[in-house]
Amino acid sequence: MRLGITGATGFIGGAILREAKKRRWETVGFSRNPNRAVENCDELRDFSVPAEADLSNLDAVVHLAGESIAGLWTKEKKRRILDSRVNGTKDLVAAISNVETEKRPRVLVSASGIGIYGDCGDSWVDESSDIGFGFLADVCRQWESAAVAAESVGLRVVMPRIGIVLGTDGGILEKTLGLFRLGLGGRLGSGEQWMSWIHVEDVARVFLHLIDCASSTGPVNCVAPQPVTNAAFTDSLAVTLGKKANLPVPEFVFHTMPGGMKEMFLSSQRVATVELKAFDFSWNHGELGAALQDILKEK
Repeated sequence: MRLGITGATGFIGGAILREAKKRRWETVGFSRNPNRAVENCDELRDFSVPAEADLSNLDAVVHLAGESIAGLWTKEKKRRILDSRVNGTKDLVAAISNVETEKRPRVLVSASGIGIYGDCGDSWVDESSDIGFGFLADVCRQWESAAVAAESVGLRVVMPRIGIVLGTDGGILEKTLGLFRLGLGGRLGSGEQWMSWIHVEDVARVFLHLIDCASSTGPVNCVAPQPVTNAAFTDSLAVTLGKKANLPVPEFVFHTMPGGMKEMFLSSQRVATVELKAFDFSWNHGELGAALQDILKEK
């Protein structure tokens, strides 16, 4: 297998590269700085002009590149979040369409997010559920629409809707571990909102599983099978670290944040894994407590 990957230097990209090398896949990264060294990349290609990137002689492409949603949601930040995903994916599809048919990838696995469901309260949602409301839901809707266009040039397109990714090299844990280790952690708002999480190693395994699974197509929820409430997540992290977590952040604090970014912290998404189970995926880290212990065992 010869795998191309955008966003190869990111948190999830690095995990996918590690997993691909375990399987002895050949890996081709795409970067705006093709002269940099990227661990576990056999080759690095120029991505400074995405629509002109060389996507030839690849079996599959994983598309992760996009502006981080972390940071204050100013008008300019939100524009970058949307444009980097939607226009970036359109450019990628354009580059693929420019490849001669016999040299074109067979599958595109293009990232999306469970933010597409909006705030769902206590209700379960799966891949057949309606698209929700809010900035992230709109971003994901347009993002997926841009990716599906690759079907018109003969690719199988799969869109993993990624949940809250747990690992120490990025994501929520990297940003919160310091506070929790000082005993300054606590639930967010009421703590009743559901968090659909996944271990970063399982994210990588999901992406490669979807490449291998010829029947997989369309949206696939990329989360562990056991979501938890924010209060339960807080308690589990505190127990794993041997600390107290008795300093909740009041809900009104999030309402003062710009650009509606409260949805990142307070939206409730109780996400079911219907498609992954149908594709016979097996999680290595399906229970939160054990997943946190695995992640933090050497930290």
